[in-house]
Amino acid sequence: MNRNLILLLAAGALGIILLSLVMKPGSFPGMAPSAPLDTQNQAESADATAAKSMVAQALEYVDQRGMVALIEKVNAAAPEFHQGQFYVFVLDNAGTIVAHPIDPSWVGVTDETGRDADGNVFLAQMAAAAAENPDGSWFDYRWPHPITKEVGTKSSWITMRDDHVVGVGIYLEEE
Repeated sequence: MNRNLILLLAAGALGIILLSLVMKPGSFPGMAPSAPLDTQNQAESADATAAKSMVAQALEYVDQRGMVALIEKVNAAAPEFHQGQFYVFVLDNAGTIVAHPIDPSWVGVTDETGRDADGNVFLAQMAAAAAENPDGSWFDYRWPHPITKEVGTKSSWITMRDDHVVGVGIYLEEE
């Protein structure tokens, strides 16, 4: 190989390495959202407990009145399912948003039309994660805080009920 080609390849590789050092994890287009910042403390925090409690309340509502009734209540921003930064959202099993109390324009959004704050697709991944762990699991992505409007890592407690994802998210502290 000639010397100029070797130098060019080495410079390109160095550029990629330097770029990867300054970019935030998960910020390259098409990459999956980054891992939770503090998974150990997440499950023990007051916010995590509140999120799980609100999901449990939503599931109880589904058991008593059905999924359609929950979707209507969530879309109406009923206070029992929307309290400050905590709110219930509902996706169908393909990842289409069917209930969102903060912004009604999100109803109907899919991976094709909506992405997280870093431009990553995540809704179908969230639905698949809920299907794998129907009793509940945490799912992380980047999302604007409904009160401060600042983008942060959001971790949602998600469950699967009646072919729908029911979830509530919390915002993780950035390091």
